[in-house]
Amino acid sequence: LWQYLRDFGCAGLSRVVFIDQSPKLLTDAGWQRGIYGDFDHRRNAQFMRELESDFAESVLRLAAFGHNERSRTKYLENGSGIETARQRLRALDPRPLIDCWASLTAADYRDVLKTIAIPALLVYGGASNFYSTGTAEYVRDSIPNALLQVYEGVDHAPHLWERARFIQDVLDFIAQPPA
Repeated sequence: LWQYLRDFGCAGLSRVVFIDQSPKLLTDAGWQRGIYGDFDHRRNAQFMRELESDFAESVLRLAAFGHNERSRTKYLENGSGIETARQRLRALDPRPLIDCWASLTAADYRDVLKTIAIPALLVYGGASNFYSTGTAEYVRDSIPNALLQVYEGVDHAPHLWERARFIQDVLDFIAQPPA
């Protein structure tokens, strides 16, 4: 969506919704609001090598060994949910997904945020695997007309864990009169 907004702007859109994302995934000396707060180019290069070697396990580890203790525990327990996710990931063709990851980690959309001239709903997990609440606050403060909803105790997929709340938040957001 941020790439779309960079390429085409807000024309034709009336509202946008972002779910638990950072405008720049990789961190560096001047940016700690990406993955884990410390996932730099070196760590990403290692992760890319791991994706090439074992895509499914690498993705599971990325989610497990971030900020969310519950995700780490579930991964280490290696229960049926993790095994189901592993099998689903193994059924995918990893090449386009690895290429997508390379593109995402090369991007920096911080400059796009201030150009979003339409209302934006930001939904973040308070127990996100990847991002701190500081990331959510940065995005909120960088978009002129943004509304931030933090779903406490929920990971990187707040729209899945709290479906009813998410649906209601989106419905309420789109029902608001135009700004």
